[in-house]
Amino acid sequence: MKRIKCEVLIVGGGPAGSTTAYRLARSGAKVLVVDFKRVIGSPVQCAEFVPIQLYHRFGEFFDEMVIAQKVNKMIHFTPWGEVISMDSPGFVLNRENFDYKIHLLALESGANYMLRTKLVDFEGRVAVLENIDSREKILVEFDLLVGADGPRSKTAKLSGNHTKHFLTTAQITAPLKHPTEDLLIFFRDYIPAGYGWIFPKGALANVGVGIDPSFGVNVMEVLKVFVDELVQSGFIENRVLRRTGGWIPAEGLLDVVRGRVMLVGDAGGFCHPITGGGIANAVLSGNMCAEAILGNRLEDFAEYAEDIFGETLRRASLKRKKYMKEWNNLEERIRKTWIAFKEYWED
Repeated sequence: MKRIKCEVLIVGGGPAGSTTAYRLARSGAKVLVVDFKRVIGSPVQCAEFVPIQLYHRFGEFFDEMVIAQKVNKMIHFTPWGEVISMDSPGFVLNRENFDYKIHLLALESGANYMLRTKLVDFEGRVAVLENIDSREKILVEFDLLVGADGPRSKTAKLSGNHTKHFLTTAQITAPLKHPTEDLLIFFRDYIPAGYGWIFPKGALANVGVGIDPSFGVNVMEVLKVFVDELVQSGFIENRVLRRTGGWIPAEGLLDVVRGRVMLVGDAGGFCHPITGGGIANAVLSGNMCAEAILGNRLEDFAEYAEDIFGETLRRASLKRKKYMKEWNNLEERIRKTWIAFKEYWED
């Protein structure tokens, strides 16, 4: 059986894992990233928006191939007929290029990547990996293990508590009838405990829905109703260019430091339990994790995570539990559970 050594083994090569790898490798650490994908960044499973602050902080992650479109505001269409606008400057990405770009920077800095490979188990400082195609087993001796393996993280499950409540999403890419410079958000009675969206990418848009599956509705059927509404309303053409979907952790932060195991991105519950926003938090958590490792103060990562994200994610998680287990009296529920309304911040 093949046996290799590294200082930091990172499971998952998305924005969280590759940001961690980039920061560590740039400082000389011996890093191995494993990922089940054939190509980092594909397939895309999200709506692809990031706030402009991420661009200002990590400019090297962005170029003309990464940015699909700049956006200015978030416009909300409510079931009671009110249209709410809030400033939301940022970018809709070509997410596959974004992920690939960060991984290239990590590679250029000296990180190693092992694709089509998954984590099977670990004990102490030894992990068992498996090549998905050949079924070859690989033993990796590591000093630290970073779980960046998404909402259904194997690393989290093997090391303790893990996310159990998820939202589910379904999305298409379709041509826009009219260009827009804003993110469009739709609250509807048939999208339980979630929302629909149009995120523009030039002449095209990501069009999707996110729902709480505990309501017992099929997310693909909800998406079909939503798309039909948008076609009839003149927002998009009735043409599907691509389909995708995924899972969103809906419980907030986990314990992100577990001895010599650390969790970043969706694996650690850094995704917002109501909006579903996770890309920026993935990058930031990966960066914070790397800083703690380089400073040889692992517990700093838990403190950083709590200081920067804890209250925000806890508020959203508690609001979801308190107000979003039923989907009636929508004006009251939406006002209390969405960031554009003052009621969200008062309660």
